[in-house]
Amino acid sequence: MSRILFFFLGVPMMIMSFFEAVDVLPHVDASSLIINGNVVELTEDEQQNLMQQVFDMFENSHTMPAFGVVFDDMYQEEIQSGVFVSLKFPHVFEVNGLPFDELVFKVEPTFQGFNLMRGMKGVFQGRCIYIDLQDKTMQELYDYINSLESVKQIVVEGNSELENVQNN
Repeated sequence: MSRILFFFLGVPMMIMSFFEAVDVLPHVDASSLIINGNVVELTEDEQQNLMQQVFDMFENSHTMPAFGVVFDDMYQEEIQSGVFVSLKFPHVFEVNGLPFDELVFKVEPTFQGFNLMRGMKGVFQGRCIYIDLQDKTMQELYDYINSLESVKQIVVEGNSELENVQNN
């Protein structure tokens, strides 16, 4: 009898706890592009294309155990330099026992893997979710971000820090 209960209760729970992060992407409610700590105003088309680029990057990726940990003060400091994508969800989701309502990751063109920093109600704290892109890098997403008119407009307005990010 206990084996039957384990099968009906235990096996589905084990399966549920090993979701790939890509499985939650269709539930993204809003996304943001953050460059050097500032949220970039994207047009609706840019926003949709950014999400498509993120979907494409995550395709065939694997969610792995993460050694990375984020603390809110560390997160707030880290996003002040570089390019980040924020994915917001309408309610709390969980991947591998790690709850979140927002995921943020840094975009580095040569990365083949990266940490998803987990946020809950605007606070980033705890173990990260690691994504292995397999045989891909973040180069296509990075190139797309640099091609956005909204990003180019910031450079035209004289934000020299963004020029440094784009030239790296």
